[in-house]
Amino acid sequence: MTDKAGRERIDGLRQAAEGVLLHRAAVRSAADSALATLRQRRVTVDLDGERAGVVPLGPSDTTLATDLVRAAALPTTGPQTDSLIRTLSEDVPRALDDVRRGSGFAAIFAGRVRRETAARADEFLDRTLEWIDRTGATGQLRAVDDRDAARPVVPLEALADSRGPLATAAPDLSDGAPLFLDAFGDVPAVVAGLADAVARERAAHADVVEAGRVQRDAAAQDALADMDIDRLREATGDQLRLTALRDAGVSTVGAVLRHPVFPGQFSGVGEVTAARINGAAQALASAAREDAVVRIDVQRRDDQTLRLVAALQTWEAAKTLVGPREQVLIDALQPVATMVARGASMALVLPGQSGRDAGDLVQRVISIAEDAWRRRQRIAASTLAPVGDPWQDFLQRPASFFALLDEAGLTKPSGAAARGDLGDDLIAQVEAFSLDTSRLSASLRGYQRFAAAFALVQKRVVIGDEMGLGKTVEALATIAHIVGTTPGRTPHFLVICPAAVVANWVREAERHTDVRAFRLHGPARLLGLRHWIDEGGIGVTTYETLEWLRTRTPDDLRLASVVVDEAHYVKNPDAKRTMNARTLLRRADRAILMSGTPLENRVDEFRVLIDHIRPDLVVDQSDDSPLRFRKQIAPVYLRRRQEDVLTELPGLVEVDEWTDLTDAEARVHAAAVEAGDFHTMRQLAMTGGAESSKVASLVEIVEEARANDRKVLVFSYYRAVLDVAKRAVGGIVFGPLTGSTPASARQDLVDEFAAAPPGSVLVAQIEAGGVGLNIQAASVVIICEPQLKPTTEWQAIARSRRMGQLHSVQVHRLLSEDGVDAALVRMLARKAQTFEDFAAVSETATSSAQAVDVSDSRLVAQVLAEERQRLAAMPTTPRTEPEQIIVSG
Repeated sequence: MTDKAGRERIDGLRQAAEGVLLHRAAVRSAADSALATLRQRRVTVDLDGERAGVVPLGPSDTTLATDLVRAAALPTTGPQTDSLIRTLSEDVPRALDDVRRGSGFAAIFAGRVRRETAARADEFLDRTLEWIDRTGATGQLRAVDDRDAARPVVPLEALADSRGPLATAAPDLSDGAPLFLDAFGDVPAVVAGLADAVARERAAHADVVEAGRVQRDAAAQDALADMDIDRLREATGDQLRLTALRDAGVSTVGAVLRHPVFPGQFSGVGEVTAARINGAAQALASAAREDAVVRIDVQRRDDQTLRLVAALQTWEAAKTLVGPREQVLIDALQPVATMVARGASMALVLPGQSGRDAGDLVQRVISIAEDAWRRRQRIAASTLAPVGDPWQDFLQRPASFFALLDEAGLTKPSGAAARGDLGDDLIAQVEAFSLDTSRLSASLRGYQRFAAAFALVQKRVVIGDEMGLGKTVEALATIAHIVGTTPGRTPHFLVICPAAVVANWVREAERHTDVRAFRLHGPARLLGLRHWIDEGGIGVTTYETLEWLRTRTPDDLRLASVVVDEAHYVKNPDAKRTMNARTLLRRADRAILMSGTPLENRVDEFRVLIDHIRPDLVVDQSDDSPLRFRKQIAPVYLRRRQEDVLTELPGLVEVDEWTDLTDAEARVHAAAVEAGDFHTMRQLAMTGGAESSKVASLVEIVEEARANDRKVLVFSYYRAVLDVAKRAVGGIVFGPLTGSTPASARQDLVDEFAAAPPGSVLVAQIEAGGVGLNIQAASVVIICEPQLKPTTEWQAIARSRRMGQLHSVQVHRLLSEDGVDAALVRMLARKAQTFEDFAAVSETATSSAQAVDVSDSRLVAQVLAEERQRLAAMPTTPRTEPEQIIVSG
């Protein structure tokens, strides 16, 4: 029988067991609550297409870590200990209660059953004490009783320990890595700044769309105001009675829309007829709005056009610094910014379904934050506000504004023609591609954006767009995208092109991107190569320099992309330049071969080009099936013609073709400047023979025009230049048409040129052929040197670009980068501005060149003075460098 001391002893053990149970339950409950809190806080973040979980943690959240650690540190209990605790906490309390109710004073009033129950309970307690003493169970209970243990202080980093408290308690939270937010203090401001810039860009875009809608509606109203009411019959297919309307002076659809017809208003017009007339008018109004094209007409400087131009200028300024990438960064960093703003000091980054290592994801977050910070700094250092008068800006850069119209969706889409012969699946991939234009300052037409996306999706392609469509900008857009989406160091890009267009490539890269370009050609090529290797960016070299370049670049230098301009230069597989180009192409992740020549008509040559970039592509050796051939090359070949994609633009494409003077030309130029020989300065880039810098560009343009069945008009002020041009281009050439050509013979010459087959060329002195003749047969105009009067060029271009011209007109100006041309271009720009200012006041300015042209002698004096000053400022270093280079590792 258990005495009082025994009962007190076992009751003490009961209390200890119940305390242990309550403590363990409380610790586990706190841990469960901590896990619930962590899971509730978890947000999903898209890190450049990789989804990850992020859990914010603040200084006070050490309690969560502590609760989890305490739960993980609870002493383990075996079956014997569990049985002991269960006995002490469940069976012993019942037994003690039974003993109290059936013994002592209570036994006097207890019945037999209660006394027997008390006796059995007492016996149970006695056996239990004996078992505890015999087995040493008290020690077991003491071993699992950690109620008096000191509460640990656990750092937040413990939650990211792969062997930490989350390892077994929460597998879904156990693979995380810590992201310390002390370096992310400016992320909220960065995200807010990016969001503000994006909002301003979207607002500016909305203003453009609204201005376009207003102009489109106005154009539709103008069309309806001139639309005869007979069109109502076409819209309904009914024989409507319209005579009474016409007799009453209602002769246009616009008049019906302004004053709808009601039954009985006109003789013979009842309820049904009135409803049909009004319905047909509304249908025509809808069709007119659908067909109306948003245009910027130089001759129509009304409020609507000015509003549209101003809105486009504002939008361009905003979008130059903001593209799709900024929104991606905002979406990725907004959760982090919110965490920082709410005081979080650390975040637990968890892998998504891809299973990517959490540590890699942390580095990606850091990289994204750095990218966002750089972009925000660039935005802060710039202005989103436009600079200068919008109308003057448009007159100086019309192509940019037309591209903005297209990008804003205000022009009619080019449709299937803009997609070439690509298959539906590939078209879907290209159209879904998100092009990053944050490093591109040019606005892309829809077809240009499509080409850039095509090149990026397919990686190694041939772009065969007809000349004048902007293949250079398309290639630069791919480079800008790669730079904009590549964290860290700027990748290396290489452009291989004819020597005549090196200067043009460098200019275009500097004009349209913020990616640095280096000349890997000419006397300073070694210095350019050093900088390019060390800094990355765009290296521009020539076919003749490939061997030199190949042997002076590190073998492990990986190229992000190689652009091969005028790719038909490497159509001969046995040529040395072709083999050098192939070597560099093999070291490139991407490649773009560019040629405006319709290569699909030259199967053997095209097959060689395809082999340069996609030797795995199966191309039939037979030329019997052009359709099959086009389908086979569709994955790598995109070609569009001007008529296919420029239908909604004014038919004029102007291109400045910049070239470098050769060493010999530079020496002649310096001597001519010293002697004051202005005419030699203007001609020397064309008259030095086959090696002349401009002649190569001239021949390239004419060959491409011939390949596209276009006729060419070549203008120069000088007979000697025309003679050189005639010999250089060969083929069917008419002229020269000069000032000494009799008037009757001039027209005969033009008529013969008009009747000649495509690819024919007419060479003419600009002041003879540029005035009084209609030469619509030519759709490519080449001006061999800048003229001294802006109006001279304008009138010459107008000879080809007249009513009846079925093609868009391309104007190519041949310009020397380091000769007299650059100075002339600058001065002519100032004169053109003066002309525009004058023309805004007086309509007679367009018909009188002398109204604004300053004297030739004064201009010559200015140019000579500027060239002498420029040459005097140039260093007197030799034009060649030693053939050595130190390649940094």
